[in-house]
Amino acid sequence: METNQYMDMFLDESHEHLQSLNDGLLGLEDNAEDLSILNEIFRNAHTLKGMSATMGYNKIAELTHEMEDVLDMLRKEQLAVTGDIIDTLFKCIDSLEQMINNVANGDPEDLIDVSDLVAKLSAISRGEGAPAPKAEASAETPAVEATTATPAEVSADVPVDLSDTEKSVITEAEKRGMHGIYLKVTLAESCLLKSARSYMVMNALEELGEVIRTIPAAEDLEQENFERSFEVILITASEEEQIHDAVVGISEIETAETQIIKFGGTPAPQPEAKAAPVVEQKSTAPATAPAPAPTPKPSAPANKPAAQSGGQSAAAQQKKSHAGQSVRVDIEKLDTLMNLMGELVINKVRLEQIGQTHRLSELTETLEQMDRVTTDLQNIVMKVRMVPVSQVFNRFPRMVRDVTKELNKEINLTIEGEDTELDRTVIDEIGDPIMHLLRNSLDHGIEMPDEREAKGKPRIGEVGLIARHEGNNVVIMVTDDGKGIDADVIRRKAVEKGLYTQDEVDSMDDADAVRIVFLPGFSTAEKISDISGRGVGMDVVKSKIESLSGQVDVETHINEGSIFKIKLPLTLAIIQAMLVQVQNEMYAIPLASIDSTLSIQPNDISTVQNNEVIVLRGEIIPIIRMEESLMVPHVRDTKELFVVVVHAGDSKAGIVVDKLIGQQEIVIKTLGNLFMGLKMFSGATVLGDGRVALILDVATMLN
Repeated sequence: METNQYMDMFLDESHEHLQSLNDGLLGLEDNAEDLSILNEIFRNAHTLKGMSATMGYNKIAELTHEMEDVLDMLRKEQLAVTGDIIDTLFKCIDSLEQMINNVANGDPEDLIDVSDLVAKLSAISRGEGAPAPKAEASAETPAVEATTATPAEVSADVPVDLSDTEKSVITEAEKRGMHGIYLKVTLAESCLLKSARSYMVMNALEELGEVIRTIPAAEDLEQENFERSFEVILITASEEEQIHDAVVGISEIETAETQIIKFGGTPAPQPEAKAAPVVEQKSTAPATAPAPAPTPKPSAPANKPAAQSGGQSAAAQQKKSHAGQSVRVDIEKLDTLMNLMGELVINKVRLEQIGQTHRLSELTETLEQMDRVTTDLQNIVMKVRMVPVSQVFNRFPRMVRDVTKELNKEINLTIEGEDTELDRTVIDEIGDPIMHLLRNSLDHGIEMPDEREAKGKPRIGEVGLIARHEGNNVVIMVTDDGKGIDADVIRRKAVEKGLYTQDEVDSMDDADAVRIVFLPGFSTAEKISDISGRGVGMDVVKSKIESLSGQVDVETHINEGSIFKIKLPLTLAIIQAMLVQVQNEMYAIPLASIDSTLSIQPNDISTVQNNEVIVLRGEIIPIIRMEESLMVPHVRDTKELFVVVVHAGDSKAGIVVDKLIGQQEIVIKTLGNLFMGLKMFSGATVLGDGRVALILDVATMLN
């Protein structure tokens, strides 16, 4: 069977389900009584099991099958949710993630030994070492059991024999305003992946109710051990028509025969006398008849009218149509699209130059229209490449939970602005720096609960992860209300490590002193607890963010906490830049880094400590002469000089150039491995006339 075409889909969807499982378990840990969370977790595990079995990954399917058994008992309240069970399920998710990563790397899935986890899950399912079922704790359980066991004495009017347990489950469901449905699904003769279609049917049914039995068994469906048809017993509040429509809407399904389950015979015990008439009325009445037993359970009338009026069906259709409006696109195709967009921008600029040079008015008018179209097209392409930062943020709640337990601290993570969007190339790179900042806040920023209490703080520490737009940038902040960073300690350690002299650190204000933690020499030091540990690895964070044309800074207050602020460009593909000329060469300076441009006379330049500076609106700004930085011999003129004032973080400088060409939209091209040593330049761009202009890396020049 050809499965390569499904591999990418399997890997993508597996990671989505693993993330949903992580989120669900975190929610369950906070609210163990929420059955909706348990049902969602169960559905994700069930879906992952079906997908992995379909793809032939039996070890993954085995582990998810055992998880599914435990989750099924939890949602049926046959087991109580405990910390041990949740920890075990988290370990399962970690193992599944490793196995799926192995599959993605072309390695066997069984490089990870999960036999211990499978055995533990199996033991929990058998009740060994697990808490007793909730039902047994009630003194009235025998009465309930006597009631639910009664339907075994009557027969169901369906083509299959139901077990006593299944009859009891259906009868109990009827008391909640639901009913049992028998469903026979027949696949098209041309169907090649029968297991995949059966999995899709099960997935659709799980959205509408609870599958209590399949014929043949689920394992046989997954291994395609059936002909063209299979049967399902379902508990649901939905109508037959809705179940039918949901199944036949799946491709390669030939027919779906549905029948509401009703019991024949006369039930002996009086407590069950209500059950038979209710089933009879439901099975014979048209879709407009309301359920006759709404009084015992208020949820019944809430569900019924929606199903009868088509409300649920409309919601299902809306969900289906929404799902159909999104398309998975390979990243390489998006990159190709962006490159083509870049070429279009370059040619547009070239045509504009030709129009201006030859004064072709008709061409200029056409280009004005073309400019509007290309701008709109560029915006759409950029939006296609944008992904929400939630793709990075959603992995952190689990990490915070694990680290908090390991450190015996009490910490609450707050996430804001996870819908903020960033370019896909930036998203791929920011996960590790943010992870590092968060770990530092958890480990060294937030104090132990007793220490916080002694300071008059709440025992629970607060860590925040915030994203928001600021102009053409996205700002991501990692905040905490911990101990902060002691600038005096940083000064002392900087002197001890020989990074600065005592006089130099004494002349620094606290904000500059704290920024020492970003220096490489400081970060490679041995971890010392009384520095709050924030220096270790901070240079890695800084270099990674700066490689993305971003900036990172820190603001801290003793015993109040710290804020690490990362500022990133929205995109790294097409930017606005100022073109400048040095002798005969053209260079591009990103517009986001430019404060202003000005012309000065040579006598406006002063020398301070052997460095050339200018005074601009009372501020002393150092001068960088491009011909000196580029080591190009140049005869200085006595005429006016052009200066581009740029910034990176809090640093400023004036770059002296020969000529200002003007603002232009440029497409960033990487320099390649051959020119990786040229740290002054972040890339290159092709100009309208075909010439190549290097793009200055302002952050590197100012450091």
